[in-house]
Amino acid sequence: MRLATLSLCLSVMAQSVWADVDRLIDAMGIPPLIDAFVTEGRDAGQSINEAFLNGQGGAVWAETVQRIYDPQRMESELRSVMAEELDAATAEQALLFFESELGARIITLEVQARQAFMDEQVEAAAKAAPSTSGEAVTAYLSARGLIDRNADVAVAAQAAFLDGLAEASGQAGDVPDMDGLRARILVDTESWLRGYNALVQSALSADDIAIYTSFWETEVGNAVDDALFLAFGQSYTTLSFALGQAAGRLVPQNEL
Repeated sequence: MRLATLSLCLSVMAQSVWADVDRLIDAMGIPPLIDAFVTEGRDAGQSINEAFLNGQGGAVWAETVQRIYDPQRMESELRSVMAEELDAATAEQALLFFESELGARIITLEVQARQAFMDEQVEAAAKAAPSTSGEAVTAYLSARGLIDRNADVAVAAQAAFLDGLAEASGQAGDVPDMDGLRARILVDTESWLRGYNALVQSALSADDIAIYTSFWETEVGNAVDDALFLAFGQSYTTLSFALGQAAGRLVPQNEL
């Protein structure tokens, strides 16, 4: 009887954590951000087609890219990992900010900016804005370690793609200079993040920005960021490996 009661209590606690984390993910605007990532990823599939398949991937490749870049799968994986990494108390504390008026307003601005960045002209203009090198943007990026963390995820994804490509094609190919690759990714990542966050911050007051930056420096903010990057990193790496495998099955044997 005691074991049954304990099992029931644990089940209720797990459901509570899942519910809080689900609310947090929604409050942070993650689903529309995943949609933007998927749209860009599917578009980038054409670049892989040109670079590795001589532009001959055709409908098979297009359908494969559509299937691999599945927003529902990515969102489900992210929710699962974050529910494992965050406890109920942390999720509840984070919700106090993200469901506040300021938190909700900032997330709306972040989602709008992310969607706007899908227009190359908007992205270029934002990157060129003087505010990209401002103290507020720099402090925010530093507080979260966003440049290095995003670059690490991108490098891991690139390595996973190449591993999948080699495994499926049966040919190792040239080993890339990973240090050089990371250096290039760091430059691109910093430029993108500065432009994006400058656009977000352009609609916020100095006090708003300071409060948001301070949140990410708290123990709760750190825990949420750690869980978020772990979840997204795992999902992106898995996706990239699958994409590499798919390309490896189609790549002409004399191309590697």
